[in-house]
Amino acid sequence: MSYLIAVASSDDVNIDLTFGAAEGFSIYEVQGTTFEKEEYRAVPVIADEGATENNEKSGSPEGNGDYSIKSGDACGSGKGCGDGKGCGHGGEPLPKVELISDCRSLVCKKIGFQAQKQLEKKQISSFDVACGVTDALTKITAYFDKIDNHKPFSHK
Repeated sequence: MSYLIAVASSDDVNIDLTFGAAEGFSIYEVQGTTFEKEEYRAVPVIADEGATENNEKSGSPEGNGDYSIKSGDACGSGKGCGDGKGCGHGGEPLPKVELISDCRSLVCKKIGFQAQKQLEKKQISSFDVACGVTDALTKITAYFDKIDNHKPFSHK
């Protein structure tokens, strides 16, 4: 059984981006304890800075329901969503969460509470670590392999 892991990295060597700062995610396909990069998924950006509040809540300016974050905007950028209610993104799913909704887990340097809760709702585990991509994926795939195959964890 294969599964996907999303990684927030600027160079595919180190996990050096927070969830909010990531402009996209490297997606790794995992088979057992081996992994290979499959693709890079960029977070969609709306270029129209003059979008109305109504357009932002209903999706894209075209109204097609594609939720995107304007460049430099919120949800982890340190600026918040601007509604004074924390970064719950108005109850709507964060675009970054939707982007990786087919992944089993996310690996990033740090992740905020609201984003972590939205990932949990989609049954996506999140790992916030600061190390190399290979080290993190080796440990995480070994962890999932033990869970999936009902292997005991050693106490070494």
